[in-house]
Amino acid sequence: MIFSPVSELFILFFLSTPFWHLLMVSREAKHSLRQTTVLISIAMIWCLLAFGIVKYRIDSYVLGPDFPARPILYLFIASVVAYKARHWILGHGVSQHVLIGLQLIRPIGMVFVIEHTQGNLPAIFAYPAGLGDLLTGLLAAYVLYRFWDTKIPPFWIVLVAAVGLIDFISAFFFGFTSSETPVQLFSFDNPNEVTEYPLGLIPLFLVPYAVIAHILSLTQLSRDRKFYRSVVE
Repeated sequence: MIFSPVSELFILFFLSTPFWHLLMVSREAKHSLRQTTVLISIAMIWCLLAFGIVKYRIDSYVLGPDFPARPILYLFIASVVAYKARHWILGHGVSQHVLIGLQLIRPIGMVFVIEHTQGNLPAIFAYPAGLGDLLTGLLAAYVLYRFWDTKIPPFWIVLVAAVGLIDFISAFFFGFTSSETPVQLFSFDNPNEVTEYPLGLIPLFLVPYAVIAHILSLTQLSRDRKFYRSVVE
C-alpha cells in the first residue's frame, strides 16, 4: 500500500525527536560522556533496526514475513529493557518538564486520521489512535504551560501518564483486531496495514520511546516521593 508522502515526511522528521530528548535527559541526569554515548548509540541502533524491519522486514527470517504482533513484541522488549535500566537512565534525577516534554510529539498520530481520509486505514483504528495521541499531546502542553516555572504536581504527572498509556492500549487493541490476525474482529473489507512503511515506524520506534518516557516520568515521581519522605522523617 502506498501511503501519503505527507505522512512519510512528518514521520521521518520526528524520528530525530528521541535523540534530542535523550540528550536533554542525559544532561539533567549528569551522565558522563560515555553514558550519553551509550544511550544515543542504543537509540540509533534501535531506530535503524525499526527502519529495516518496517521497510525490508529484516526480522522475517526469525518471526516470519507476516508475523502480526511485531509492534507488541518490540514494545514489550523496549519497555522491559527501559524499566530495568530506569534508574541508570535517570541518574541524579531529571525534571518532569523534560520527561513530559517528549509527549509534545504525540499529535504525530494524527497521520493515522489523514491516511483514513485517503482510504488507507480503517476508522476503527485511525480515530481512537489519532485523537488519543492528539489529546495526550495537548494535555502535556497544558501541563507544561500551567506549571512552566514551578514543580509539576503529582496528580498531573500521573494524569499525563495514564491518558498516554490508555491511548496506547486502545491503539494496539484496535490496531491488532483490525489487522489480518487470528483475532481479527473489525475491518474485514479494509484490513489495517499500519505496520507498513512509513507508518510502521510509529509503533516500532516512536511509540515505544513515548512509553519509555512515561516509565521514566513515573519512576522519577516515585524517587521524588521517597526523597521527600526521608527528609520529613
